[in-house]
Amino acid sequence: MSRYGAVVACLVAGTFVGANAPAHAAKSIALILDASGSMNAQLPEGRTRIDAAKAAVEEIVNKMPPDVRISLRAYGHQSPTSKHDCKDTELMVGFDGLAANKASILAKARGIRAQGYTPITYVIKLAAEDVGKENAKPRIVILVSDGKETCEGDPCATAKALADADASLVVHTIGFAVDAAAKYQLQCIARVARGKYYDADSAGKLAAALGEAVKTEAPPPPPPHGTNTTIVVTAPKPGRLAMKNANIMGHGVTEAETGKAVGSLSPISSSIELPAGFYNVALGKAVWKSIEVKPGETTTIEPAVLEIKNASISGHKVLDNETEEEIGGIVSSNPRMTVLPSTFAVTFGKALWKDIEIKAGERKVLNPGTITVNGASITGVPIKDANGETVASVSPIGKWAPLPPGKYTVEIGGQKVPVDLAEGQEATINVQ
Repeated sequence: MSRYGAVVACLVAGTFVGANAPAHAAKSIALILDASGSMNAQLPEGRTRIDAAKAAVEEIVNKMPPDVRISLRAYGHQSPTSKHDCKDTELMVGFDGLAANKASILAKARGIRAQGYTPITYVIKLAAEDVGKENAKPRIVILVSDGKETCEGDPCATAKALADADASLVVHTIGFAVDAAAKYQLQCIARVARGKYYDADSAGKLAAALGEAVKTEAPPPPPPHGTNTTIVVTAPKPGRLAMKNANIMGHGVTEAETGKAVGSLSPISSSIELPAGFYNVALGKAVWKSIEVKPGETTTIEPAVLEIKNASISGHKVLDNETEEEIGGIVSSNPRMTVLPSTFAVTFGKALWKDIEIKAGERKVLNPGTITVNGASITGVPIKDANGETVASVSPIGKWAPLPPGKYTVEIGGQKVPVDLAEGQEATINVQ
């Protein structure tokens, strides 16, 4: 049995048992709220994503009919990002009629603290099991996420397996201020699980998306047994996976479910024929997940390119913006790399340039400022950031340091020289 098979078997068993659900529930909704660390980011409206999400949940719960059965699950709220906790999820309020558990849902939602990882695959499995015990039709899962999967597994392949096992399961996804890679993944989940994908970038739009998602009607039932049908069996057609902006070193392609290597993509071989299914493509240490190849069609993915002007000879680490895990590196001798269309952070010494969003096909060039000290002592001159932390050092051997825009202090012979460094600016200090 595959690793999805065990989940599917459990879901099917729960679908028919329904021990704690009423015999004719009208609708059951498993609401999943993202509380990963990135939900602490601020929206243009001024509040954090997590506060906006709480407000949206409160608004929509207050508008739902009292007979709707609903549960609340959160993920990323129990462990800090530094713990890399890929099992960080909790069913905070179990299924009941809204009239009975409304107060609990509102209270629990208000108390959620965003801090951890984004284990979407694991959470979808658990939510499908939760709602699978309900007798309602449809059985709805609504996933609110501001990012892509940060743990093992492929959420789109998992969603398809779960939807195939339960004809009444519908999975909607809401991308809350997401980047391109996260949007692609969330769209795929909804597409294969009879759901819809919604974009939102404010509390109001999130509440509107939730309101649309809860209106879901039951999917049409499969034809009854004994119905006269004509079955035409055709040989499955393969599809193709193509890639633009491939790196000369190549990108391994694996089956999403099994992890089996099936080929690679490069500038010389930029497309391969594959059986219909879901695949992952490696880009450095990162993985582009949930790429669906359809029969007889070509699926084209378009990574981006990240480049650094005046890159340091000692190099820069490229990090996932949310988890700060290293996905690759850039050095002066090779100042660019192929990346997911996503959001990144880049190290400059001990300084961090965060929130670098790159779109599909884009060539993003970071143009750091530089601080040069002529006449630096052999022991080195420290450069400190606005918090007083030493982020770089210059000396007669290395007279200059590339840094993100920001406020710095250069300490020379007991003097503190402030530098308000702009992007691309060359700041020079001459020591007499």
